[in-house]
Amino acid sequence: MKKSLLTVITFGLMVANLILTIMLTLNTQSEIKSANELISKVCEAIELDIASSDSNESTVPVDQTASYDAVDSENKLTINLKMDDDGVAHFCVLTCTLTENMQSKAFETYGNTIGDYGSRIQSIIQSTISSYTYNEILSDQQAVKDEIKDKVNALFGASDFIISVDFPSINFQ
Repeated sequence: MKKSLLTVITFGLMVANLILTIMLTLNTQSEIKSANELISKVCEAIELDIASSDSNESTVPVDQTASYDAVDSENKLTINLKMDDDGVAHFCVLTCTLTENMQSKAFETYGNTIGDYGSRIQSIIQSTISSYTYNEILSDQQAVKDEIKDKVNALFGASDFIISVDFPSINFQ
């Protein structure tokens, strides 16, 4: 009899524990939902994208891209960099490749004739890179690439024509 009474008490405590666990879960769901909304708003405010990259490069299939060597390996570009606090003059020697989006409307217009704008593109590359110091470029090369991409896209009046800028060869002195 004592054994059955103990089993009934244990079963009762287990049911009470289960009910309290369910209540706790249901009560915290609204708090979790509001916390997730707050986190999403903060991410939007600082322009973070949780789901995927903001870059067009990841959304364009590789068979819908074309490459243009804005600065090829035979005619490397030598650029003086902005003076650092150390007072030492630095420069870089680079080649630059632009990846074009063949799905862009601007590609229909400029895709085959982008070479005609080579000197203007090189000028954009040179002026952009020369506005950075040696340490700035070393610490955040992607920011330089993004700025060049934005300026070249502005030249062609499109936001999705050039999807990436790469430096296959870059050396600093």
